[in-house]
Amino acid sequence: MGLNPHFKADLRQAWDIEGLQLGIEAGDRLQLARGITLVESQLADDRPLALDLLSRLCPKDTSRRIAVTGNPGSGKSTLIESMGQYWVDRGKSVAVLAIDPSSNVTGGSILGDKTRMEQLAHHPKAFIRPSASGGLLGGVARRSRECIALCEAAGYDIILIETVGVGQNETAVEHFVDCFLMVALPAAGDELQGIKRGIMEKADLIVVNKADGNLKKAAKQSQLQIKNALHMMQNTAAWQPVALTCSALQGEGIDALMEELAACLDLRMEPSNMTSRRLAQTLEAFESAWKQLWLQRATSHPLWAESLATCKEALMQGEWSLDQALARLRQVK
Repeated sequence: MGLNPHFKADLRQAWDIEGLQLGIEAGDRLQLARGITLVESQLADDRPLALDLLSRLCPKDTSRRIAVTGNPGSGKSTLIESMGQYWVDRGKSVAVLAIDPSSNVTGGSILGDKTRMEQLAHHPKAFIRPSASGGLLGGVARRSRECIALCEAAGYDIILIETVGVGQNETAVEHFVDCFLMVALPAAGDELQGIKRGIMEKADLIVVNKADGNLKKAAKQSQLQIKNALHMMQNTAAWQPVALTCSALQGEGIDALMEELAACLDLRMEPSNMTSRRLAQTLEAFESAWKQLWLQRATSHPLWAESLATCKEALMQGEWSLDQALARLRQVK
C-alpha cells in the first residue's frame, strides 16, 4: 500500500494549538507531553506552531528550577527520584526534564530515565520527560528552555533538569535555573580535582552520593576535599556553596540536602534576586539565539555557501591550509 501524499499535511493539521494551550494550563500531563513533542520537533512546518503555542501560554514565575548534574554513574536519577518523592509527599508537584546523550553516529538516544524513576513516574503529581540532547554541548537539549516554560505554564512547583552527565562542560544549564546541584562520586580523587574549575565554580550545592556501606568513609573524605576546594575558590556571592553527603538509594542525608536546597532557593526567589537573575538569563538566551540566527543566515547566503564549498574542497585536496581557508572566508562581503 502506497503512502498517503497528504499524510504530512494531515499531521500538521492534527496539532490543536488552542487545545494544547488549555490542556497545559489545566495541568493535563498528556497535553503537556504533546506540547513538548511539538516544541522539540525538528520539522520546519512545526516551528511556527510551537512558537504560537509558547506565545499563548501565560508566563508564571512561581516555579523553582533546579539543575542536577554530575558524572555518569553518580546516581543522578536515583537522587532525583528521592528528591521528587520528598516534594510530592509534601503536596508539591514536580516535573523532571531528563536530558539523554544523542549518538554521534545514528543521532538516537535511549531515553531510559523514566524507567530509573519508576516510583516517581507513577505519582499523579509528577511528570517525567526524557529528551535527547541532539548533540548540543553543555548537557542540555536544544529546546530545554522552552520545555521549562511549558512545565511552568502547567503549574509545576518544582522543575528538575537532569543534564546529560558528561563532565566539566555542563554549565549551560546554569542560565535556565535558580539552583545548581552537582552530584559527585566517593573516592573521585584526581577526577574531582580535574572538574573543580568547571562545574564546581557554578554549583550551589555539591553532594557526594552513594555514601553507604564500604563507600561511606570514602564519601566523607571526598566531601572534605570538596570543602577545601570550595574554600580555595573564595566565592564572594551571597550564597556560599555547600558540600554534603547522602545515599539516595537508602534515603540517608536526603533531609539535610533538601534543607540546604530550600535555603538556597529561598534566597534566590526573593523578589529582587529573582527579577535580576531571570532578566540576566533572558539576556543570555537572547545572546545565544541571535548568534545562532546570524550563523544560520550567514551560511545560507549564496556567497557564503559558495565560499564555504570552495574552502572545504581546497582543504580536502590539500591545496590550502586552515589559515588560508579562513582568510578566504574573511573576504566574503
